[in-house]
Amino acid sequence: MRDFFEQQHLARRNTFRLILYFAAAVSVVVGLVTVFLYVLTTFNPSRLYVSVTPFNLSPRQWNLALMDRIAISVLFLILAGTLYKYLRLRNGGGSLIAQLLGGRVIYPDTRDFHERRLLNIIEEMAIASGITVPSVYLLDREGGINAFAAGFSQEDAAIGVTRGAVQYLSREELQGVIAHEFSHILYGDMLINVRLQGILHGILVIGLLGEIMLKTAFSSERSQGRNQGGGVYAALIGLVLLIFGYTGVFVARLIKSAVARQREFLADAAAVQFTRNPMGLAGALKKIGGLAAGSKIQDPHASEISHMFFGNGLKESWFNVFSTHPPLLARIQRLDPEFRGDFPERLTFAPISEEEAMMYAAPVDRPGVVTGESPRAGDGRHAFIHSLAAGRPLREALDSQGGEYLRLAREIIDSIPFPVREAARNGFGARAVIYGLLLDADSTLRVKQLGVLEREAEQEVRQELERLLPAIDGLLPELRLPLADLAIPALKSLSPSQYETFKRIVDRLMQADGKVNLFEYTLHHVLLRHLEAHFHPPQPSLAPSPSLARMSEEISCVLSLLSRLGHGDEDLARKSLMQAVRIFGKEMKLFGYRSGRECSLKEFDGALKILAKGAIESRRQVLAAALDCITYDERITVREAELFRAMSEALGCPVPPWLTLRSDKDEPGQ
Repeated sequence: MRDFFEQQHLARRNTFRLILYFAAAVSVVVGLVTVFLYVLTTFNPSRLYVSVTPFNLSPRQWNLALMDRIAISVLFLILAGTLYKYLRLRNGGGSLIAQLLGGRVIYPDTRDFHERRLLNIIEEMAIASGITVPSVYLLDREGGINAFAAGFSQEDAAIGVTRGAVQYLSREELQGVIAHEFSHILYGDMLINVRLQGILHGILVIGLLGEIMLKTAFSSERSQGRNQGGGVYAALIGLVLLIFGYTGVFVARLIKSAVARQREFLADAAAVQFTRNPMGLAGALKKIGGLAAGSKIQDPHASEISHMFFGNGLKESWFNVFSTHPPLLARIQRLDPEFRGDFPERLTFAPISEEEAMMYAAPVDRPGVVTGESPRAGDGRHAFIHSLAAGRPLREALDSQGGEYLRLAREIIDSIPFPVREAARNGFGARAVIYGLLLDADSTLRVKQLGVLEREAEQEVRQELERLLPAIDGLLPELRLPLADLAIPALKSLSPSQYETFKRIVDRLMQADGKVNLFEYTLHHVLLRHLEAHFHPPQPSLAPSPSLARMSEEISCVLSLLSRLGHGDEDLARKSLMQAVRIFGKEMKLFGYRSGRECSLKEFDGALKILAKGAIESRRQVLAAALDCITYDERITVREAELFRAMSEALGCPVPPWLTLRSDKDEPGQ
């Protein structure tokens, strides 16, 4: 969690620098175009012999009002081009960029081996990093080895992978590439990349306008004869605008390249930290060097988003300053210092092992998991909590896990009964899974909920639920939220009307007993955060972030609920709360706790909405305090983990899978 916020802060600082560079580039372009157009509009050949200063350009003779109008017009044109590109990309999210490159969406229930393996790797990465499973696109026409992550946020992120990458790379190598792309999602690089695209397009508008004027002038000259002076005049304007515009693009691309190279080194390092396997990523880079097509992207739109690719998608630049990626050899040697440039001479498709072939074969009902309890994963899933119980500092225990998260995620997915896991990957099954998770254990209440489904759910969904219900009922509590995470991509494929029906049924299942319990609240919160952002993209807010002092009552509400939830003993609850608020200093007042009033889930939800508007540092402090609160007794219950997951979702911070695990000390029924 700490690394995520620090890198997000760095990403925002880099964005601020980009804005400054952009402002400088725009100022130069606007200044040059303004002076040129002013000279052109005030040019009077008959007065050249009167004044030594040509074109009346003595400062005392300048028409400042005219220059202001010209400058404002040019600036408006650039900003309009930037805003147009920005809004166009925002409305489509990462999926629009993937489709722009000819990408084809891979549906979660695909049975193609390479597609299934790719989705499996991405699912593991998503759960290991604590983010929702992004949309996945395959670039069928691209034979080179490449990939990219695009979007504005985690909710609309999309990952694109070339056909060459899924065919030539082994599972470990493909895993390294996907880990690299996930680091771009986690560290905020996607937003930087999209803004860069908008910036470049805004400056390019001047050059495009000049190009259009130049073509129009020549076309007019050919159709009307060569005695029309207006055509020459327009051609001159077009030529100069083209030169100034493309000069601005040239400078902006230098900025883009410099930033992109550093972010690529960072993403390589993060991928290795995530997978603990530098040779996987190094192997993918070596195969790029040995493949004739390398990492080239043939689509004509590749140049627009060249800074988003895993490898250099364009032809090699004459000078490194123009390259959006560090040299291939330099990247490999950071991962494998012994490498001396001996790339493989001939590449063949990566072989498919017998184990992998069985893993991604057509679904079958495996014995022992359809009606029985979920198989429990190994002891490694409890490593984090055990390290806390041994007295290890919380931050040290967090940082020490590193590549363990990926292994834990794989074990969590494997612990979900196979038929349920497969059903979560299609539209009917995903809805049935969510409905099954919301069915109450009380038989009377369950009959009422099933009546809601009988009246409002589709027949195919009800049939799937009937088939899966025994396995869902036997699911371990700590597997419920990861299962919901796996279902989200399939739920995103619903039509708008299907989604509205699904949302209405979920609300009625939750309200069947007239109240909302903790798990229902968390599940509803996780689902709505990701699905609402997909079906109803929120409008960006320009309101200033509230300070910690103005959010003290909300912080008090959240922490008091956590302390009472995780510590039944009143004295222990008070101590955990006092420990947590030390992060904020002496000025923090515990309104809710000191008044003796418990914070309800409704108040908790309202508090999270306000806290989510806070600055990055404020949100980091709130989550750090919450962690200190729930780990005060050196154990994490499932209820605490689920509530913290809701907090992390609301505050925009991914939670690794250790918080979805159950401690050996947990009581049954937690």
